[in-house]
Amino acid sequence: MSDLVNLTIDGIAVTVPKGTLVVDAAKRVGNDIPVFCYHPKMAPVGMCRMCLVEIGLPMRDRATGELITNEDGSPKINFGRGLQTGCTVQVSEGMVVRTTTQVVSEARADVVEFLLSSHPLDCPICDKGGECPLQNLTMRYGKGTSRMVYTDKIHLDKHVPLGELIYLDRERCIQCGRCVRFQDEIVADPVIQF
Repeated sequence: MSDLVNLTIDGIAVTVPKGTLVVDAAKRVGNDIPVFCYHPKMAPVGMCRMCLVEIGLPMRDRATGELITNEDGSPKINFGRGLQTGCTVQVSEGMVVRTTTQVVSEARADVVEFLLSSHPLDCPICDKGGECPLQNLTMRYGKGTSRMVYTDKIHLDKHVPLGELIYLDRERCIQCGRCVRFQDEIVADPVIQF
């Protein structure tokens, strides 16, 4: 059995090592699937849902295990139901990944809106304005408006030190869990938790 897997991402064929995650395979063909909670040095969890993609697998005959093919001889692909997180799914032979469909775009817009429900939209006065991944993805995938309107904002502690170089701003947390997992998995000092 080969240690390499052949798949297609948005119509582009790619060959990657077995065990590669969809987000990492996509990077090899110049497709940066958006992520917040994912980091290659930490275990994937799919918490933020930003990396949702459509994943199709070649259909097989249940009795024989043989590939079911279209009239042109290409494998028939079953996209199943629903979207999957690209940061948790490992590639498989013949997989087809779609990252730019309308369903995916709508899901990303909804995810951005949800993430912003606990994050103030005050980018012009924020220290990270102009160099913020959330701001960039909001501009690229967001709807531009939110259904969530808060008149009684709860103010939380800002700039809570987690170490010499890491500070937690509780008013800007989007609940992706990346900082919690970093402290636990990389630093081995689980000082924060959900």
